[in-house]
Parts: sequence; C-alpha cells; structure tokens
Amino acid sequence: MKRRDFLLLRLEGSERVADLSCEKLFIHFQDLRAGFQKGNDEAGAPNDAEWWTGEPSLCIESIDPEVFFASLLEDLKGVNTVKVQDMEWLSQGEFRVRVETLLLAFKASGGNVQYKLAEELVKTN
Repeated sequence: MKRRDFLLLRLEGSERVADLSCEKLFIHFQDLRAGFQKGNDEAGAPNDAEWWTGEPSLCIESIDPEVFFASLLEDLKGVNTVKVQDMEWLSQGEFRVRVETLLLAFKASGGNVQYKLAEELVKTN
C-alpha cells in the first residue's frame, strides 16, 4: 500500500488540504504490525542437489510503527488542514492512540483538523 492510498494531498484555493482515510490507514497499520514475508535471495545450489535445496529461508521484515507515524507527520508539514474520514475505524485501541497523537502533534504545529461525521465536517483547532 502506498501512502497516497490513505493520504490525499490537494489544494483548496490557497490552502493545502490532506484527506486522511482512517480505514485505509488502519489496514496499512495492521500490515506494519504483522510484518510482511520476504524470502532471502538464493545463493545458488549445485546442479546435482535435491529440488528443495535452493528454497530460500523465510524472513519477516517490518517497519516500526513509530518511524512510520513520524514520517507521516513529516509528510503533513506545509499542510493547513487535515480532513479525517472513516472515523469508525478509530475504535481500535493502539491505532486510535497513534492517530490521535499524530493529529495532536499536527495541531500543535499550527494545523487544523476536521472530522467527518455523518456527511458533515466538524472543525477543531
């Protein structure tokens, strides 16, 4: 999943606005927590080896959620407003804390946050 899948940056007049999809961000967050599987590169096997000899071992790689959310906050520099969508996805404990911390840090840097509730945007400063 690419960042543009859950964070859409655009202009509204002279304002820079970011639409943040909590649903897509939650899915990406779950992927971060689970890690992803990647085989090691094969070093090669002798020609007379058994068929399973060249099978690479499994290794699990993952990006630290702290690093990910810090980079997401960095991406929001220069943005005036974040519009939070799909708020029902914020009911998950650790995910909710991380998103709220991200938004508080964004607001502390002078940004505005708007929450989309039932087809309306609620403005907070």
